[in-house]
Amino acid sequence: MAEEKQGLSWYHTPVGIALLAVFVLGPLALPLVWRSPAFGPRGRAIGSVLILLYTALLCWQVWVAVQMVLEEMQR
Repeated sequence: MAEEKQGLSWYHTPVGIALLAVFVLGPLALPLVWRSPAFGPRGRAIGSVLILLYTALLCWQVWVAVQMVLEEMQR
């Protein structure tokens, strides 16, 4: 198993996937989680949940920002 992880591309490593999910891809990083040989079934589930929670948080932040802008425009 250690031999498999040494030959992984940077975007198949957990750190690479996390960076791509946070800074570039967002929820589109889910296929990377599911295709990465670095994750087992539990890791795939945890990674998917974390990416989905992060996406929900970002959507909520956008909603709040839009509401604030609309409120300011009505004044």
